[in-house]
Amino acid sequence: MTRRELLIATTTAVSAAAAPPSVRFGVRGPLPKISLRERALLVKNVGYDGIELGPEWLDQPLAALQEQLAGVTVSAIVGSIKLLDVDPQKRAEGIALDRRRLEMARELGASCLIEVPTFGQNRFTDISPVLSPREVEDKLLIAGLRQLAGDVQRSGVTLLLEPLTKKETHFMNLQSHGAAIIDSVGAPGFRLLSDFYHMQMEEKDIGETLGRYGKYTGYVHLADGEKRTEPGSLPFDYRPGFHSLKKWGYSGWLTVESGATDNPEAALGRALKYLKQQWAEA
Repeated sequence: MTRRELLIATTTAVSAAAAPPSVRFGVRGPLPKISLRERALLVKNVGYDGIELGPEWLDQPLAALQEQLAGVTVSAIVGSIKLLDVDPQKRAEGIALDRRRLEMARELGASCLIEVPTFGQNRFTDISPVLSPREVEDKLLIAGLRQLAGDVQRSGVTLLLEPLTKKETHFMNLQSHGAAIIDSVGAPGFRLLSDFYHMQMEEKDIGETLGRYGKYTGYVHLADGEKRTEPGSLPFDYRPGFHSLKKWGYSGWLTVESGATDNPEAALGRALKYLKQQWAEA
């Protein structure tokens, strides 16, 4: 190798090492009330890398889903949302459904399965001072996730815990709580879904929070403000949070999950342009 060739190779290697992590851009919403095939093609035509599938699509046979997706990548699918049901039988059914959903995600090429531990108010009996309702829920969730640890490892699909705003759940509102649960599970393949909509209302500082807990982030949802409109509609500044994720080397999905201020296709087009600029500037 000549001196010039060595210099070029070294410069290329340094540039590659210094390059920011790559991410992919996905859509859960806004999407018009059209078929899954039409939604997938719309997402692709607007310029996104993939689509997230909610439970409304997941009772269909796998082959039917694959045909409708028309080759469009699936970023993630939703799990059972039953891991903290008060009925032990329904919790067991939730575990069984998550096992099937992990396999479905693998077959669809999706990298993640999304689990919201529970919606709404606490429904467990307070048995203080033995255990508070929160302690009961923590222990049940950890036990349920440990039952799924082998399935997560075999499938290669990441299981995500999503903290929500207090308007939607009493239980898991902060990234720190989700991180503590993941640490207690003590198995690979469990991460957080960091949803900027919920974090805008629950975290004091998104950038600071992700600076501390961004290493747990395996997937991201994005929307502007309390009205949950498309990114860039306020506009909301995602750069502090994105900067923290970049420092952790985040290279997963940035997925729009929002409403639309006007036509969904137009809103998604503006959002994609805005998010790419925000990520580049972070």
